[in-house]
Amino acid sequence: MEKVVSELFGTDQNPQSLSVQFYALSISKLFKDIGTGMLAFLLPLYIIHLHSSNFDAVPLIVKAGVIATVFGLSNALSQPFMGRFTDKLNQRKPFLLVGLAAFTILSVLYANTRSFEIVVILRMVQGVSVAVMVPAIISMVTHLSTSHTRGKAIGLYSSIRGLGFGSGSIIGGFIVDHYSFTLAFYLCAFLGLLSTLLIYFFVDETYGSANDKKQLSKTQKDNYQFTILAIAIFAMMVGIMVIFAFLPEYESRLNATKLSLSIAVSAYVLIRVIFQAPIGILSDKFGRKNILALGLLINIPIIIGLGQVEGIGMLIALRAAQGMSMAAVETPLMALAVELTGGSSVGSKVSIITASQAAGMAIGPLLGGFLGAYVSFETPFNICGIMMLLSFFLVLLKIKEPAKY
Repeated sequence: MEKVVSELFGTDQNPQSLSVQFYALSISKLFKDIGTGMLAFLLPLYIIHLHSSNFDAVPLIVKAGVIATVFGLSNALSQPFMGRFTDKLNQRKPFLLVGLAAFTILSVLYANTRSFEIVVILRMVQGVSVAVMVPAIISMVTHLSTSHTRGKAIGLYSSIRGLGFGSGSIIGGFIVDHYSFTLAFYLCAFLGLLSTLLIYFFVDETYGSANDKKQLSKTQKDNYQFTILAIAIFAMMVGIMVIFAFLPEYESRLNATKLSLSIAVSAYVLIRVIFQAPIGILSDKFGRKNILALGLLINIPIIIGLGQVEGIGMLIALRAAQGMSMAAVETPLMALAVELTGGSSVGSKVSIITASQAAGMAIGPLLGGFLGAYVSFETPFNICGIMMLLSFFLVLLKIKEPAKY
């Protein structure tokens, strides 16, 4: 047990350890991540109660897709610019504070609108506010780790973030079932404010090290691999997010409560939390490519199964399995992407990957909404399965492990 704890958290004397600042950053942002999980779950259900001047005839499943899509598209389109901006200014903390403050304000605004069109606009603005934060966060995690601890750092950060997101969905479902959407949105605002204050007072600015540049510069010639990694994470996120357009449909088909649906949404995140840190450590020791490819392969039958769900228990089980497969994809993929930057201009280079991830978040619900409404319930899930298969072969044939492996 002592050895496992040492592997995960390290000690000040252990060269494989992570700094106190890394944990301060991850824990400070946890509260906002709880709020993010609440919003992602609540908004597709909240729109049922909103009036609309221009979208009354649009199926609810398509509306749910639009809510998620405008967020993902504005996020994806903004991230490359924000990444270059953070690198140019060589500052990350101010971007993080701006994004957190925007989250707090937008949560209050959600609580005070009853118009579908206004929620669409707010969700679009929120996509930009997240794009302000993501390249900064990735850069800070990179600067607070080394090539030998990067998988562990990304795994632990993602686990803490996922713990917040997953528990947020459950908290949101409970509050709405027993109280109201308004109370849930105000709680999101409070959590955003708490993270803002913690980051402001307890997290320092970070800078890259010359040692990282020296160690990783040899991988810069393999920049074509960024495209492959971007395709893989895009396919995964489409498959993960496609069900958000189907939440209202699952609610009626499976006769599910909002709380049981929130458990299904959270099962993916919470299982991913359990597996991400150990997988990060394994990828540091044994390489990233094979774990990444296996994660893609495992997710193919899972995503197809989500189109065949017959009960809430089956939905929860499949989402839990999807969490495990996502841990095996995201952690080694992001660690490999950071390796390919050569330790310089991390924000602008890795934003290619994170923008593709955001684009998948955008396309998934839209693809699910339109194909589910106008073709068949199963079609978007089958298409996602084909995308996973193509990504698997691309990774297997084109991705190379860094030389140290």
